[in-house]
Amino acid sequence: MDDTAGGTGKHGSGIPKPLIQQATAEGLWQFSLAHYSHNDVKQACLKLQDDYQGNVNLALMLVWLEFSGFSFSDDSLNILRQAIADSEMLLRRYRYMRRELKSELSHANYQKLLNFELMLEKKQQQDLVSTVNQLPWLTDGPSTLRHYCLQLSASAVTLYPQLSRVSG
Repeated sequence: MDDTAGGTGKHGSGIPKPLIQQATAEGLWQFSLAHYSHNDVKQACLKLQDDYQGNVNLALMLVWLEFSGFSFSDDSLNILRQAIADSEMLLRRYRYMRRELKSELSHANYQKLLNFELMLEKKQQQDLVSTVNQLPWLTDGPSTLRHYCLQLSASAVTLYPQLSRVSG
């Protein structure tokens, strides 16, 4: 298992890498599950989401693509952000409601809410992949993830090392 485009992910992780302008929703989902499973990545994602109103799915996609050697222009990043604006508003409302109801629900019912939220997250990732495959990909540009963090806040860029940690 090598680290070339179209092969498996970093260090033989088995996660499919995207080919230029050919990312897959399933590849992104599998990468997201594996990458988010690291506690430092999870904490950085939650901080990005809760403290800086960043989109975790967008950040995870940018990490996945960056690991594969790709980046995007500022215009493309803005198009990606616009592509998920409506679903992000829905997710934020749903997440707020779920958190507010947590103390009133049984564990099983709370888990149902979490599962539905994951379904919304997966749909948002599908929208991101559909959009990113229509944009020009750069193979020698600066980190789009780092730039995204900077767009959110000058202090959000401190999350970049944890978000982009190399699994291994």
